[in-house]
Amino acid sequence: MQSKHHLTRRTFLSFLLAVPALLKAATGKQAKRPVASKERHYYIAAEDVMWDYAPTGRDLLDGAPIPALYAGHTRWEKTRFIEYTDENFNVIKPQPLWLGILGPVIRAEVGDTIKVHFLNRSKLAHNLHPHGLRYDKDSEGAHYLPQRRGAIVPPGKSWVYTWHADQDSGPSPEDGDSVVWWYHPHVEEGLETNRGLLGPIIISRAGHAHPDATPKDVDQEFVAAFMIFDEMQTKEAGLMHAINGLIFGNLQGLVMRDGQRVRWHLMAMGNERDLHTPHWHGKTVRLRRHRTDVIELLPASMVSVDMLADNPGTWLFHCQVSDHMEAGMMTTYTIRPRPRPCPLEFLEGDFWQKRNGKFHLTVRNSGTKTIRAFRLASEAFTIPGYVYPVPFQAASDKELAPGAEISFEREDWLFKSETIQGWIFYPASITFADNSKWEPREEGECFTTFWRDKDHPPMPMKPITQYDTGVMDPD
Repeated sequence: MQSKHHLTRRTFLSFLLAVPALLKAATGKQAKRPVASKERHYYIAAEDVMWDYAPTGRDLLDGAPIPALYAGHTRWEKTRFIEYTDENFNVIKPQPLWLGILGPVIRAEVGDTIKVHFLNRSKLAHNLHPHGLRYDKDSEGAHYLPQRRGAIVPPGKSWVYTWHADQDSGPSPEDGDSVVWWYHPHVEEGLETNRGLLGPIIISRAGHAHPDATPKDVDQEFVAAFMIFDEMQTKEAGLMHAINGLIFGNLQGLVMRDGQRVRWHLMAMGNERDLHTPHWHGKTVRLRRHRTDVIELLPASMVSVDMLADNPGTWLFHCQVSDHMEAGMMTTYTIRPRPRPCPLEFLEGDFWQKRNGKFHLTVRNSGTKTIRAFRLASEAFTIPGYVYPVPFQAASDKELAPGAEISFEREDWLFKSETIQGWIFYPASITFADNSKWEPREEGECFTTFWRDKDHPPMPMKPITQYDTGVMDPD
């Protein structure tokens, strides 16, 4: 006969073995397994570049020339963090247009290890220091005594920084599924960040991220860094009141779709004059348990807020500090309507190489109804981000059955083709054979861009048309 003690021990062991099945029966789910951590590699170089705070030369918010105080003073030598695809540092990895001067987004999930392969291609010594992550002295990236390897990387040299996204690096229980941190150099930190060496780190909650470490609880993330860059030793003309290194609406690409969940990571850097209050027109955001449309930032601040993008339109996004607004710390963001089928498709167009002695544009009825008449609108790029309307007689009053095509040809274009980098076409109005009409719900709906450079990356939305208002700075 078995002892009572033996029966109790065997029963306890059986109970332990049965726990997973009991949990599944109670919850309808398998017990979660620990999330496997990853080692994520980034290849980042510090490089000296020329940077233009207003590459269009215009105030894109007012449709006017940039104020006279800044005209001719927007292009400066800077140093930037630039990401490459591998350890050879030959192929630059594209980054979103909206990042502007910022370095690449470094991402990880709680539990991951980040390896940053840093190559200093600039003419000064630098390093790489992260906020919020765990590291040893060799990966601190800060120049002071006592110091270890990685504290200073001379020109032409490299170092691999190892950072750990531990529990304290990730979101708190009150946060969303991702939070933002700064990375920047720390040899002469104030001078280096003013040169443009700064970028974001985004850490997602363990088990709540996609394979690329982007969080699952939102559809899009944007980073907006507010900083006054000093290019002329505090002279007003050299103080660039920038969002991501761009002024007077020249920051482009803050585009989302109606209904998307968007997380804004807001950051600031600089000195005592860098007291910023980012403000959104058209929408509010949620900061943990609070609703607001203005966030307070101090130098080196990092705040993540959430928005439900459910108010289609193009809206102002700016620092609410009056002096900063006047100095150009403003841009726009756009919530695009939910997509709908386009009744016209632009198949091909070439305005630089003639075909049979003519420039050409071909469109097709991509819908299900016969088109009786349509009219196209056209705009031209002199530089990316700056478009202006161009009169172009592209209209047809001939019936166009579903699937049918029509071409427009001209021997000469209205403007000299060598001055134009790209052309935009989109339907201005369409009348169907049944007398129903199609009108655009937003300017440029169904647009297509034809670039001189065939490898030019696609644009997420058409830039705002610049109708010159003639507004000039009184000074």
